Amino acid sequence: MLGAMLGTAVVTTSPGVAGAASVPGLSPTSVTVGTISTQTGTLASNFSSLIYGERAYFNYVNNTLGGVNGRKINYQYALDDAGNPTTFNQLANTLINQDHVFAVTGVATAFFSPNLFTESGIPTYGYNVTGNWAGPKNLFAAGGSVQYYPAAAPQVSYVARQTQKKPSLAFIAYGVAASAASCQSEQNALKAAGYTVSYSDLKVSYPGSTVATDVQRMKQAGSNMVVSCMDVQGNVTMARAIKQYGLNMTQLWFSGNDQSTLNTNQSLMQNVYFDIGHVPFTASPTLYPGLKLYFAQMKKYEPAYASDEIALQGWESAALFVQGLQLAGKNPTQASVIAADNSLTAFTAGNLQAPVNWKSAGHTGNAPPYCLAYIKVSGNKYLPTLNKGKNVFNCFQSTNPKKNPVFPLPAGVPAPA
Repeated sequence: MLGAMLGTAVVTTSPGVAGAASVPGLSPTSVTVGTISTQTGTLASNFSSLIYGERAYFNYVNNTLGGVNGRKINYQYALDDAGNPTTFNQLANTLINQDHVFAVTGVATAFFSPNLFTESGIPTYGYNVTGNWAGPKNLFAAGGSVQYYPAAAPQVSYVARQTQKKPSLAFIAYGVAASAASCQSEQNALKAAGYTVSYSDLKVSYPGSTVATDVQRMKQAGSNMVVSCMDVQGNVTMARAIKQYGLNMTQLWFSGNDQSTLNTNQSLMQNVYFDIGHVPFTASPTLYPGLKLYFAQMKKYEPAYASDEIALQGWESAALFVQGLQLAGKNPTQASVIAADNSLTAFTAGNLQAPVNWKSAGHTGNAPPYCLAYIKVSGNKYLPTLNKGKNVFNCFQSTNPKKNPVFPLPAGVPAPA
């Protein structure tokens, strides 16, 4: 075991035991799993809460459902890479080859390297921000392992058309692939479709210390909507500059859907838009029972993270692992759990997220429908917006930026109960 294991992030439901029948991490009464995430350092705010969503889900499974097929989930390892790629690789080796976990149920870091995970064939789940999850059948990122950038173009253009009569777009991102690739793809697609792109800077230095200058230039260029591929810290810095320079513009962020962030920056975040792949936290729990279960268990086990989007990614990852484990039966192997998850054609984590087809598109690419929910900051809440009636999702049937979402919703998409 590692001395770096975080005591505050460990749930041990049964003692660590040797694997049964040569299956790593498996005993007659438990399944031992672990995680690696960035818990400390400058990047921690982007990744640290994933473990709390996982922990709440495993506590729910163990304490309410009695485990899975007679076994409790032994969430024994929650390791911190401190935002260091070398440390991440060392921890991955320790978790798989020394601790012999059955599955890595949560990976949340900017430095995910898939090699050891794919070579070992271990079931691996987590939060995809790097584009390194696509392809291998044993890698399952929450919401799908493929960052399919063409699908974002119609989602961005729909916000532009709904909020501005003559959209004049600005794109802003950090100068790293994980940030710039998405905005670059959207910018190219919208420009090709005839939209005006009046400003672009996809090389902002982390953590957005120069973005105020960009905002000045957006104002000079006449931009009336900005699409940000930065993280929360950069987005807040940008919003502060937008307010300072008196710009009246639509803001679309891909990061920052977190209640604690809004509580701290409420005056800066008014009317900011987000697109998300899950049922909004402010949707009706009565209409969306999966949200009701999520809040009940999070408030019971991890109340400080109930409205945290990264924690929700942890919950979704844990739910996918548990479903695969359940389908694999009483004598599971790592391979049988992987196969079971790859048999799911519309996984929604209990009607919490847009469906993922793990049999095909989840690993190798994306196929329509491309579904998401829009939310907008109003007061101290993120409220569903640009939706139709009580339904919170919009689904696009193509990557054409000029096409509107389709209704009724395609089969499998979570709809009001």
